[in-house]
Amino acid sequence: MTGSFDTVLARGAALDEATLSKPWTFKDKPMDVRYAFYRTLEDAQEAQIALTAQPIPESRRILAFAERAFGDLRGLVAGFPDALMDRAPRDGEWTMRELLSHIFAVERRYQLQTVYAVERAESDPVRLPEDKLPSIPALSAEAAAGSAADIIARIGAARSQTNRLLADVPPAAMTRSARWIHYDVDVRFRLHRIGAHIVEHVVQGEKTIAVLVGLATEARRMTRRVAAAIGEVEGLGGDPQARDLERRFAERLDSVPGA
Repeated sequence: MTGSFDTVLARGAALDEATLSKPWTFKDKPMDVRYAFYRTLEDAQEAQIALTAQPIPESRRILAFAERAFGDLRGLVAGFPDALMDRAPRDGEWTMRELLSHIFAVERRYQLQTVYAVERAESDPVRLPEDKLPSIPALSAEAAAGSAADIIARIGAARSQTNRLLADVPPAAMTRSARWIHYDVDVRFRLHRIGAHIVEHVVQGEKTIAVLVGLATEARRMTRRVAAAIGEVEGLGGDPQARDLERRFAERLDSVPGA
């Protein structure tokens, strides 16, 4: 496979319905190109079943939801036009650059606050003081340069760091006191909030893209499902399996004329 997986996703999302209806062979018998997507989804489901048959810490299972949401985000914005990155869908609403940069900023802050909640001494404040955190504007500025794919890559790196730091939280630490905004919560809540926040802005992104580009095509919808399923495999600790799924999907697209 050449190029990044985001490039592969953009290729898949760009297929029109005529191409999706072209012949595609599976086990030496005819199918259509759509099945290249669904076969990859089935492969991902098999990988998920194998992974979940093994003991997996609760925190990693929770973070797999966040990685699935991030996969969905990747499929949503794959190939998003650079010319539209700074165009707001309506007056007062965020551009795609602002939306993606915000996701990066909050990922980093949630990561820092949750690690702090796990590791702090009982005598420490429940919440990491604001002056110990990078500001959302500063983090957003750090993330903002380049294309949608560039910012997605930064979010992906931050997500990987979150997974490394928080994928094996001891069971006793899951109920440690924490703070979210002005709410008293626990570590388990903060872990679940990471994925929910990404989903929140995927929904916002769907609305933005519907205004700027139009409704999602069939190929885009299928691509999002594939990317989300592969994300969940990675979130469950299956990095090698996720890379293999990416390779298989790329090879299947390579076999489609014009893809």
